[in-house]
Amino acid sequence: MSDAMAEIRNQLQAKVSEPIQYYGFYMSKGSFTKLPAGVTSGVGKMLGGLLRKKQAGDLGATSTGAAMFGLDNHQTALVLTATSLYAIDTTTSMTTRQMSFGNVLGAWPRAELAISGTARQRPGDVMLLNLDIKHEATGQGGQLETMAYTNLGDPSWDCYRALTGE
Repeated sequence: MSDAMAEIRNQLQAKVSEPIQYYGFYMSKGSFTKLPAGVTSGVGKMLGGLLRKKQAGDLGATSTGAAMFGLDNHQTALVLTATSLYAIDTTTSMTTRQMSFGNVLGAWPRAELAISGTARQRPGDVMLLNLDIKHEATGQGGQLETMAYTNLGDPSWDCYRALTGE
């Protein structure tokens, strides 16, 4: 594991009370979808941002004004432990590529979650991963997605497979 990956894992571990088994970084569903033809205005991007925020639900970290205009640099770190799934707000600087870790958005017992996912092949060893996570007891959850490499030890790919049982 690289020093950078070890530091990311350490910072996530500081946010949760159990040892981390898997973690990955996801965005609100629709973040990788092209806008319909002709939607280039600020209002069109804002509506797309609001839709993505709604789809991400309680798992989404798209709470900033920039996110509403399609300039979102927020991700949700999903952290899987032996008993729980945590969602943590993260931000990556667009200039320094430094990642910062914000609030825990939620934590749910793994046994109480309904999780489904789809993985679609992209060129090369890249997959577009979609997750739908629901905590029936509270109605919390949401829809997230990410692009992950299947051959490079990508933690988001490993987390997806652990969450979906694939």
